[in-house]
Amino acid sequence: MAQVELKNVDKSFGQTKVIKDVHLSIEKGEFVVFVGPSGCGKSTLLRLIAGLENLSNGEIIIADRPVMDLPPSERGIAMVFQSYALYPHMSVFQNMAFSLSLQKFSKDEIRKRVEAAAKILQMEHLLDRRPAALSVGNVSVWLLAERL
Repeated sequence: MAQVELKNVDKSFGQTKVIKDVHLSIEKGEFVVFVGPSGCGKSTLLRLIAGLENLSNGEIIIADRPVMDLPPSERGIAMVFQSYALYPHMSVFQNMAFSLSLQKFSKDEIRKRVEAAAKILQMEHLLDRRPAALSVGNVSVWLLAERL
């Protein structure tokens, strides 16, 4: 069974249907990228999956559980968009740790999680740098690490 599944998903804004009858299955461990021209519905589709927009029709199932009535915080979904908020006065480590500290994780647990995500993406050497010292590619990897 798919980890994320969309069945007959539609989204309309007023009379304009922007997403029409989408069927999609994403298996556990798959990395998915939506590509298309501006205005084709990529961000809207992601917002539907995350629960930031309401469906007009259809069903979204995450981990075998319908989630249409769940708030975003209960869906266990993370996204990376092209625009991002990076705190320029903080290091990569501090930026990655920030949301964990808001969730009241211990300092030791925060360190373990940040270092584990950095290791997976082979970016341990960037943890002490500030955003201005990173390439665009490094920022993209960093944003993925934050979601991990």
